[in-house]
Amino acid sequence: MDVVAFLPRHLLSHLRVVLGPEHSLTPVASWAELLATVHHHAAEIVVADPSATGTVQVEALEYLRQHYPSLPIVVYTVLAPASIKVIVRLAKSGVEHVVLNRFDDEPRRFLELLESTPGYALGDRMLVELAGSLSCLQVTVVRAIDQLFRSPARFKNAQDLATAAGMNLRTLYRNLEPAGIYSARALVVAARLLRAHAYLQDPGRSIKDVAAKTGYPSSWQLSQQMREMTGYTTEDARRELTGDLLVSLLAEQVRRRRHRQ
Repeated sequence: MDVVAFLPRHLLSHLRVVLGPEHSLTPVASWAELLATVHHHAAEIVVADPSATGTVQVEALEYLRQHYPSLPIVVYTVLAPASIKVIVRLAKSGVEHVVLNRFDDEPRRFLELLESTPGYALGDRMLVELAGSLSCLQVTVVRAIDQLFRSPARFKNAQDLATAAGMNLRTLYRNLEPAGIYSARALVVAARLLRAHAYLQDPGRSIKDVAAKTGYPSSWQLSQQMREMTGYTTEDARRELTGDLLVSLLAEQVRRRRHRQ
């Protein structure tokens, strides 16, 4: 999980404890830097305090909610009269997740909230679609696949998936095939395309932006893999391809026998 945070020092320190070594944290020092980071770099969740600068500001978070609806936003702040008004205002714009310092931020509970945000919805649906196959796999392989669909930016290829499972690539394929999963590469591409589809629903992102954020050198290469795996171009996927249909098409590709790559 890649978290971008704009918080005062004491809240940022606690968030580091919550995330631990398994998740990445990118702190920013201003609202402008927050917006730039979301636009140009991988960000799976934003955690922000509307009072981070010392004065209450909500415009940047409202902008993110409007232009990047696929991006989960968690408000992490202290309980104060001003914060209640801000929470109500942000709720009207669709910001649903609020954590109050010293009330809701016990580390395990806070982490569970971050890991259950809507940004993982398509990945979770894919895991449900593959649940029968996954039930036949070693625990280490299931854990690696779960990590893949939660943080696809960390997996560039099938070798990265094998490494996460603690085995070499040949052993990974040998473990996957009896469960009816014939392509580790297709798993990695599927996770990336699911995240790309979520980004494509954001009016604030061009297809070029989506390609860059999901690890493709160009929008052409994103479109090529989208067509290979789904039959849709990226433009058509943005307009016509539903999340449920995408999951179904990708699951079919994951289970299809093919030449190993």
